[in-house]
Amino acid sequence: MMLCMFTTLTVQAQSADERIGILMNESRWFELERELKNTPADSVNPFLHKMAAAITHHYFNRPDSACIVLGDLLNNHQKELGDNTFSMAMLMGMNLARTGRYTEAADLIQNLYDQLKTQGADSTQTDGLLILVRQYRAFADNAPVCRPLHPAGTYRIPMRTHNAMHEARNMTDNGHFITMDGHINGSESSLVFDTGAGVNIISSNQARDYGLRLLDAVTPMSGIGTQQGRYAMADTLRIGDMAWANVPFLIVDIQTGNQEADSIGTLLPPVIGLPVMLCMEKVLLDFEHRQFVIPAGAPHSMPGGSNLLRTDNEGLRIESADENGQPVYFHFDTDGYDTTLSPCWYNRHKDEVQAAGTADSLSVAGVGGVNITRSYRLPHKQFRIGNGTAVLDSVMVDTGIDLHTGDLKKAHYLTDEPDGTLGLSTLEHFRSVILDFKEMYIDAIPY
Repeated sequence: MMLCMFTTLTVQAQSADERIGILMNESRWFELERELKNTPADSVNPFLHKMAAAITHHYFNRPDSACIVLGDLLNNHQKELGDNTFSMAMLMGMNLARTGRYTEAADLIQNLYDQLKTQGADSTQTDGLLILVRQYRAFADNAPVCRPLHPAGTYRIPMRTHNAMHEARNMTDNGHFITMDGHINGSESSLVFDTGAGVNIISSNQARDYGLRLLDAVTPMSGIGTQQGRYAMADTLRIGDMAWANVPFLIVDIQTGNQEADSIGTLLPPVIGLPVMLCMEKVLLDFEHRQFVIPAGAPHSMPGGSNLLRTDNEGLRIESADENGQPVYFHFDTDGYDTTLSPCWYNRHKDEVQAAGTADSLSVAGVGGVNITRSYRLPHKQFRIGNGTAVLDSVMVDTGIDLHTGDLKKAHYLTDEPDGTLGLSTLEHFRSVILDFKEMYIDAIPY
């Protein structure tokens, strides 16, 4: 659920306050995080500093700290918050849920729902709140969710390649997924490792075959369009020698409206998304030895700070840079093989793309539909991932213009308009890639 963020802040005419206010109003979260780290707290308006701290705690996956600061703001600064009170309360509810305090989260969101209904809000404003309330109450009834059953330690899991879907489409670009061997409720299953999935995903047939327990909670799942999914609970999930109890999955039979794409979609194994990755805390994708390593301690620190954040709709955003040192903000999705640049990026670089690119088309199938858009293929694009640099032979640039109708098309899961989607093909340029969901960074180690 995307939040309607803040109204324009009124800040004092002090340079630090102005910088922080601008970064907040423009949703420049990476820069805001760095600004707070490099600016003495006593040089910033105390209320503004608390608000900025709450937001960065939220986006950089520090929910315990976020709850403390948000609680202070909501209890002691409601007058200063003004029109931002609702947004801060929504953040509080989300972070209570992220810490496993589902009953408190449900009660808070229910209270917000009741207030909006009293004020005469229509269903477009309130339906999303009820969806969250039901989800949080269902999780509270099954808590603790994703409870670890394995001791702390270093775990190594073979990295498999799943390319049945790509072979079915006669693709020649070696596209594939990376998977883990696992067990759901004791039954063996291949599991797709998907950084683009904010939930674990399973089909209705798989949920039935593995004996998942249906929950009284549904939610829309966004992709090219949207589909309704229903939550279910696996009593146990095992991956290698790691295991968890009470693991939620969203049951979705992905429908694109395209017969070929839908028939191929039945070949997809269950998907492991962000909820399990967050439990792992750190994951090393060791492409050289074809294994996942979940280390007991931090692999290493990132001197430059966090370059990975957690979005409101439970996606991952990477801060990268191109060959000119210009920032590029990617949606991170290992379920998508290719790295593509978005219409948002295209509109800022239209002259460059049209001069250097070759006209092409881009077909993307996903939840709720298929997009076939005009595109350009750029040669030799370079991106920095942490301390590593990948030089790609070609990169597709999506114009967002429907190939046949000329209408603008937009994927629902990219409503916050990143510069592109970074896929598995870029990661496989490196010997290994480190994902740290505790310190929120990604780093790439060259061969």
